[in-house]
Amino acid sequence: MPAARAATTGEEAETPISVLKIEQREEMLWISSDPVGLERFPPCIRNIIQKGETKAGQHRKAAILAAFLGQAGWKEPQAKELWQSVTPVEERIFYEWFSKLHCPKCETLKKQSRGYPDPGIGDLGLCCPDDRCPQFLGPVEYAAGIRCEEDRFSGKMHHIKTLFRVLVFDWLTGREDWIELNQDEREDLEELLNQLKGRSDMMMIYARVRTRGRLRPKFLIRERAGPKRQMLSELL
Repeated sequence: MPAARAATTGEEAETPISVLKIEQREEMLWISSDPVGLERFPPCIRNIIQKGETKAGQHRKAAILAAFLGQAGWKEPQAKELWQSVTPVEERIFYEWFSKLHCPKCETLKKQSRGYPDPGIGDLGLCCPDDRCPQFLGPVEYAAGIRCEEDRFSGKMHHIKTLFRVLVFDWLTGREDWIELNQDEREDLEELLNQLKGRSDMMMIYARVRTRGRLRPKFLIRERAGPKRQMLSELL
């Protein structure tokens, strides 16, 4: 199954589409059954703790630490106490990431970032691999000793959210593409689809708009321009 991706990449660029189907999936988060001790933290997390108050990348470091502590099995009071002792940013970052989002893998952490919420810290000099690092995919795997999926018996899967994705036909590129949606976006799309029923004079448009630093999908209905043409989905 192809990976979910946007039909267009430019912010606010409008693309005519046909909706082919909508799928639902549950996103789970692995959490260690027992709190992982500080002595088992990987070098990058120890560096974040030691340099958390430095100005560069404060929000990125705070988000990564909160996500790591959540998956490392730390209880919220202890995790928040440690987090607050090394990060000067607003508390909302802790609550948005702790036990709610995956701690980024090493591949992501090593990338350059344009700033929060992009979690790359390759520009901050915090990734200093030791001899164990190459054996693991990420900080959580390092701390919990997870080298393969069978090693996850020491934890539990925690449901964090329900996600949706829609398969669309992009009329500009002639390709099918997946677009990820949250529940509100799916409900808005389904309402628009109901409005489109039996309306050959209207068509679905897809765009992306920036919301809280992230590009999010937006669907709207436009009147067809020029001679009315039937979409492929109407002919099938």
